[in-house]
Amino acid sequence: MSSVISKRDIFNAYCVLFGPEDKITVDLLKKLRPLVVKAAYRKKALETHPDRSRALGKTEVEMNERFIEVATAYENLNSLMKGDRIYYFRGGIGIRKKSKERTEEANKQRDFSDHLYKGHLPKHKLLIGQFLYYSGFISWRTLISAITWQKSQRPPIGQIALKSGILSSYEVKKILTGRRIEQSYREKFCQFACRKGYITSVERTTLLGKQRSLERPLGEFFTEQGILSSEEMDKMVGRLQIHNRCAFEIKYGSSI
Repeated sequence: MSSVISKRDIFNAYCVLFGPEDKITVDLLKKLRPLVVKAAYRKKALETHPDRSRALGKTEVEMNERFIEVATAYENLNSLMKGDRIYYFRGGIGIRKKSKERTEEANKQRDFSDHLYKGHLPKHKLLIGQFLYYSGFISWRTLISAITWQKSQRPPIGQIALKSGILSSYEVKKILTGRRIEQSYREKFCQFACRKGYITSVERTTLLGKQRSLERPLGEFFTEQGILSSEEMDKMVGRLQIHNRCAFEIKYGSSI
């Protein structure tokens, strides 16, 4: 039995963990080893952890999105470690699964990539997905799935730019074509458009903010999947609000 992973997802994942400098080929992917991928993931995870947002002068939301992007990249590349043959075909990359039992290393990789958190609840401000994970209600893989689902619900930036009058349909096509020609897998639509001068940095911020405002609440994923009922979700949101209020008081003092 074989499974298929989008070629673009694999290329993006490699660029996120190792950088866009290397030319990605099948031979390069075949040479990847679990320990190398894990080491690259841990390094990037430390660099993008939301706790470092203040030190880097970025918002926790920006850092959290980057952190999730790194984790998703690890998941995609980690899946390659579980197959014994990689091959191209039109539209994607195939992975033929091993017919024998997984090796001990493969099991370790699986356990590392999906687990329930058993430590103490962090004392800083959290988003609802993070709160559910750190509270032990959902696994790491479920958190990644929820955020991936939420992002998939967002309308494309190009569509928002068209409706807002920031870009014309011709300019949107030029940007999409340019990214494909330059193979800018690592660059997102807004990054590429800004670098090429189609939009300003202010317009980029406006478009990204508008896109986030149009996405569906993350909690809907858990209720739709039957992980939590609507009543349970409401209770968790209430607990999150209390937690974040306490975190704020600890950080800035109750008198503020």
